[in-house]
Amino acid sequence: MSLLYDYQRHWLSKEEADVLFQQGWNTWPWTQGAVQLFGRSIREPRRSFFQGDIGIQYTYAGRRLIGQGWMPELDRLKERINQEYGVSFNSVLVNGYRNGQDYMGYHQDNEVELGALPHIASISIGAERDFLLKSMAQPASVEKIFLHHGSMLFMYPEVQKSFKHALPKRLGCNSPRINLTFRQIL
Repeated sequence: MSLLYDYQRHWLSKEEADVLFQQGWNTWPWTQGAVQLFGRSIREPRRSFFQGDIGIQYTYAGRRLIGQGWMPELDRLKERINQEYGVSFNSVLVNGYRNGQDYMGYHQDNEVELGALPHIASISIGAERDFLLKSMAQPASVEKIFLHHGSMLFMYPEVQKSFKHALPKRLGCNSPRINLTFRQIL
């Protein structure tokens, strides 16, 4: 275990990950959102949706999301993470990457409603992709973590404070991926 994160390659069994992926890709309420960057509305290069306790609000890049409750399969994952890590997550932002052309640029999950010391739990299912951590103090220092089908990357607060992270494009990847990022909205 790193001081920055805990990575568990097989947090979900292959069978659990396969079932969750099929259910999620085919039935979850996907949208393609738009964010405000440099005064312009830009469509996100991925599909997404938000789940959370009723009434909680999460805003990033000008996009406001409101919790409407939980689908049972996502609520079960949240409770398992909360119990295993001793946290109180109350929301999840779910991203669907259709292929290697869908991506997430470098960013920090440091929105005000996450508080000063946010923990983030990230479950990956589907296509396996690289996850990059870039130090704010030493931008040339980049750590690569290969996210496997069924894996969990639990990021401790120092990640959001001192690093930016990204899921870069991956040439030749023609398979979809789902990422579930559990958060606590204060």
